Amino acid sequence: MTSEQTPIVSDAQLHAFVDGQLDPGDIESVSLWLRAHPDDAQRVAAWQAQRAQLRGLQRDVLDEPVPIALAQALRSRRRFAWPQFAAAAALFGVGCLGGWLARGVAPDLPIAARPLPGFVREARVAHLVYTPEKRHAVEVGIDQSKHLIDWLSRRLGAPLAAPDLSAQGYTLMGGRLLPGEQAQSRAQFMYEQASGERVTLHVSVFGPESAPASTSFRFNNEGTTSSFYWVDGRYGYALTGALPRASLERLANLAYTQLLPITPATKSP
Repeated sequence: MTSEQTPIVSDAQLHAFVDGQLDPGDIESVSLWLRAHPDDAQRVAAWQAQRAQLRGLQRDVLDEPVPIALAQALRSRRRFAWPQFAAAAALFGVGCLGGWLARGVAPDLPIAARPLPGFVREARVAHLVYTPEKRHAVEVGIDQSKHLIDWLSRRLGAPLAAPDLSAQGYTLMGGRLLPGEQAQSRAQFMYEQASGERVTLHVSVFGPESAPASTSFRFNNEGTTSSFYWVDGRYGYALTGALPRASLERLANLAYTQLLPITPATKSP
C-alpha cells in the first residue's frame, strides 16, 4: 500500500491504539500503518509493555479502604453546594473506575463492554510488530526447537509446547520471549503458510493469585487482525492472525487439542 493510500498516523492515535481508546473507524488504518512502519510498531510494543507494568503497580490500590473523611464527605451533601458535590462525586467515580481498569477488571459492565484481557492486547501488538519482519521474525528458529521450548519454559516458569498446525498448512518458524504485566515473561510462537501468511500463538503463564478465571474460546476482531483466546488453568493463549474467523477458529481448535496435556502440570501444588 502506498503512502498516498495510507493516511499519516499521529502519536496521539498510536497512544489511543495502545490504550484501547481508538475510534473504531481508525483501527484498520492504524494497523496498516504499523505493518508498513516497523519503527512505529516497535514503539507501540514498548508502550504496551510499559502500560502493562504500570497497571501491575496499581493492583493493590483497590484493596485499600476508602478514607473515612472522603466517605463522610460524599455521604453528606449538606457540606457541599450542589456543583461541588457533583464534581467530587464525579472525581470519586472516575478514580474508582480507573482503579478497576488498572487491574484489568471491569466493574459490573455488560460482557460486550468489558475490556479485553491484557494478555490479548499484548498478543495483538506483538503480532503486528513481528509478523512483517523478514529476517528477524523469530528470536530462535525451528532448527533449535528443543532449545526454544526449554528456554521459554524456563523463563515462563512452566512447561510449554508449540502445537503442530501443519494439518492446516502452517509450519512453525520459531518463537521469541516477550515482556508482559508485572515484568512477567510471555512467549510467542510464529507459524507461516506457503503463501507467506503468518499467525502467532501468544502464551502467558499467570501466578497462582493472578490467573484469570478459565474460559472457553472467545473471539476479538480489530481492523484486519483477529484473535481467538482462552484461559486454561494458569495458561492464557491468544492465536492471532489476519484470517477469516472460520479459518482462525480451525487453527485455534487444532492448537487447543494439542495443548491440553500440558495444562494439568500447572495445577499441582
